[in-house]
Amino acid sequence: MEVLVTGGDTDLGRTVAEGFRDAGHKVVIAGARRDDLEVAAKELDVDSIVFDNTDPESLEAARGQLPYHLDTIVNVPAPLWDAGDPRTYTLADLASAWRHALDATVLSAVLTVAIAGDHLRSGGTIINVIPESPRDGSAEAAIKAALSDWTAGQAEYFGTRGITVNAVASGKSAEPGYDGLSSTPPSVAAEIARLALFLSTPAARHITGQTMHVSRGALANFG
Repeated sequence: MEVLVTGGDTDLGRTVAEGFRDAGHKVVIAGARRDDLEVAAKELDVDSIVFDNTDPESLEAARGQLPYHLDTIVNVPAPLWDAGDPRTYTLADLASAWRHALDATVLSAVLTVAIAGDHLRSGGTIINVIPESPRDGSAEAAIKAALSDWTAGQAEYFGTRGITVNAVASGKSAEPGYDGLSSTPPSVAAEIARLALFLSTPAARHITGQTMHVSRGALANFG
């Protein structure tokens, strides 16, 4: 299986790529930060493509480097702006926070699917990742809702080619110490990587258009 993981220049993207690589798949990672991406590619022993998937021109320039055939696309956000403390925001800061959250999580997935979606084989998989459990009323919460809705719409579109499209989100986790939890539960990144891997298998062909939470068994509220 051939897999493209964006956000390969982040810790989460690297963890997801590592999970697919360890499962025996051919992985290509992509990201905007060349130095971080090249380090990750070398340590994982995978190929890499440098592009900013919030920038149409950068994506167009990298089009020819994309694998001709893909089985899975995993869109991992790579925020390029430090939001800081919302309590200190000016009006301009607030506008920047919303624009950057939209670009990093939604626009990046939209543009990547637009340029790489035709490379997917029938029976392939698209997975859109929401790495944080957002605070109610925050820009991130609104962006999560937008990505979830877009994911559901893309599932209907790509379903004509037998391609599933789902979102994987971080939920509110169970507290350590309850029965059923190990003393050292897996990290959120590891849980996201395992769920993304499962969604790319034949066992998950019946799941599409969904937003699924990793939360160590705790009920996750949508929002």
